[in-house]
Amino acid sequence: MRKIFLQIGATRDGQNPYCAVAKREGYFTVLAEMGDFVDYQSLSIQLPFDLIVRLDRPENPWDVLQACLRAGLLEHPQVVLAGFEAYNASAGRVRELLAGPDAGPCFIPPDKYAQRMALRKAWPRFPQPEFRFFASPLSIRDARDALLYPCVIKPVDGGGGLGIWLVEEASQLDAVIGKLVETMNYGGRGFSGFIVESWLPGDEYSLQGVVDNGHAVALTCCQKVIEHHIDAEGCISFYESGHVAMAAQQLPAAFASLMSFCCETFGYRQGAFHIDFIMVNGEPHFLEMGFRLSGMGVVNLVEEVTGINWAEVAFKIEAGRGLPVLHFPKQAQAIGRLRLRQRLQYDAAERWIAQHQRGQLLPPLNLPALAVSPRSSLYADLTRHAGILATFRLAADSRDDVLAVFQQILDVPSLAPRRDLLCAE
Repeated sequence: MRKIFLQIGATRDGQNPYCAVAKREGYFTVLAEMGDFVDYQSLSIQLPFDLIVRLDRPENPWDVLQACLRAGLLEHPQVVLAGFEAYNASAGRVRELLAGPDAGPCFIPPDKYAQRMALRKAWPRFPQPEFRFFASPLSIRDARDALLYPCVIKPVDGGGGLGIWLVEEASQLDAVIGKLVETMNYGGRGFSGFIVESWLPGDEYSLQGVVDNGHAVALTCCQKVIEHHIDAEGCISFYESGHVAMAAQQLPAAFASLMSFCCETFGYRQGAFHIDFIMVNGEPHFLEMGFRLSGMGVVNLVEEVTGINWAEVAFKIEAGRGLPVLHFPKQAQAIGRLRLRQRLQYDAAERWIAQHQRGQLLPPLNLPALAVSPRSSLYADLTRHAGILATFRLAADSRDDVLAVFQQILDVPSLAPRRDLLCAE
């Protein structure tokens, strides 16, 4: 009987680390994804899976299983993982269906609102932004006088920064709500709800790690580079443009406590994770947890900084082989990657590399910027993941050294219209 690995959803950064590990481990590899997105991504890369199963709704676990049967996949997969955040819950439900009723409850990743509520009820409590849930954009508009400004609006089941807006004052709310009404989730779906949270000034971080039988281990700690865009109507959106990673064998106690507390509170006992938080007055404030490998090429950063293949460790845990012995480097550098979306940024990075003889401009996943309707199943992918000119990679002795160069690249004059609220260094 052959071993089968099923990945629900393609990665959006063009990396296929789970597939590479599964092939080395002798698995027959299967990708279940929207046909439109398979065709679109195939314009730039050759997907390495042994079988690609096309379907309209990868977020629906029954549709995934039915599509696999129609494609001739008669055996059950032994390992089922999500390749993209939007399909995390689907992967959990598929694992549950395959395990059967006698196996007990499987872990189903909670959305952003469920995470916030679980942390609010847990004790001791970790700080997080004040938040409220709304079922629709119009219900947010109706509550304009009850909101605290500045605030951040974000979908509870989005990904890649889709649909996240900063509202400084009530007068900006109507324009943002108008955009949210027109914004579709990945695959052309609607959002299942929204969080409106207080905006907090501070530096954003992310922990990358794994948990095995409830024991959580951090591999790297990244400081994020957040880029802000102001459109013609004055609406402010966010782009997570980069990460600067360092090995996490010397993790601050507050970070380690947050990691363990999140895994315990959410009941997450096995697999890969990343936890996003913001430092406010020296204290970590929880933002969200992802129950998967990070995107944006962070998998590569983890291996470059630690020498540890994050996907391989996570896959072995999911396959029931447990957590292998991890060896961190004695002397670890800080390594960062910054995605460049503007020609001025690209030119500034090119000049910096030529002047200092350091750093690299890595070619992008060359996804074409097609013109599609906002109701298209590809619209979210095209607005969040296409149009990257290059990735600037830089290594240095400290995280601050890399961040200073990245900020210099981003602060070209026409790209820095306001620094008072937008950047909280």
